[in-house]
Amino acid sequence: MDNKSKNQGIPTFTPPEDGAPVFTPPKTPQHDGPVCYHHPSEPAVARCARCGKYICKDCAEAYTVTSGEYANKCLCFDCCEQLVAENVAELTKNKNKIKGQFILQLIGMVIGFIYGMSAGISSGDIGGGFLAGLLCACIGGVFLSALKAFGSLTWEAIKIAFSGNFGVLTVISIIFQIIVIIFKCIWITVTNTIQYILYLKRTQGFIESDSAALQQMRDYMAYTLVRNQNKGVDLEDLMNEGSELYNNSYAQAVRDNGEAAADAALRQATTRIAENGEIIRDFPGAAAA
Repeated sequence: MDNKSKNQGIPTFTPPEDGAPVFTPPKTPQHDGPVCYHHPSEPAVARCARCGKYICKDCAEAYTVTSGEYANKCLCFDCCEQLVAENVAELTKNKNKIKGQFILQLIGMVIGFIYGMSAGISSGDIGGGFLAGLLCACIGGVFLSALKAFGSLTWEAIKIAFSGNFGVLTVISIIFQIIVIIFKCIWITVTNTIQYILYLKRTQGFIESDSAALQQMRDYMAYTLVRNQNKGVDLEDLMNEGSELYNNSYAQAVRDNGEAAADAALRQATTRIAENGEIIRDFPGAAAA
């Protein structure tokens, strides 16, 4: 069969002549300026304060941070997700560091206390032995720092003795420096312990909190994508059992409390992630010592 015979068998569409309406597919919105990174059909109204991505009005309102480093600025979904990952990694690292240093500190304190108590018991002074045990426990809590300080003091005393200038004033100076080192050890041990406990208490539940906040954002992103693809469709229909929004927490919040309340809750989630990150990175200086 030749090409001419084939073409004769192909039906052609002829528009009706009686004025009947012809379906015209809706045009994809076209914008002169930049569009939202996550919603390409929406014009951009802001940029992410962290990475610079363009975001639309809905994203800007949903991901606005109300306090902290990014106060009154917008973050994109990707940066919120990255912040959560960084928060979890940083908090895990800090907690492992605190755990390791705290265990070493406790071991040193126990050894120091036993040594001080045994010295007091051997001398027959139980009360004095208990006090000595507490002092030795504080020194043992920062054993390496104490050893370094006492070693440095001993070396200075040896150098003075060899120079021939060792006298009463030198002895008084050494005694004074020993007292200073002891009090410094007590201070560091106590403050380290307090800082460790406060940091762990403040950050308790942060990983769960960040994860829950991020899930809210994921649900919001899924909600907006479904709504953009189904404009004009009732929300209840989009939330029918088995649908994409059936278990969507943001869609449920919109249905139960309205979009304004759902957006406010989402902004709180964004702010919580940013605030948690600042607290997590405010790691006690003593812990780095």
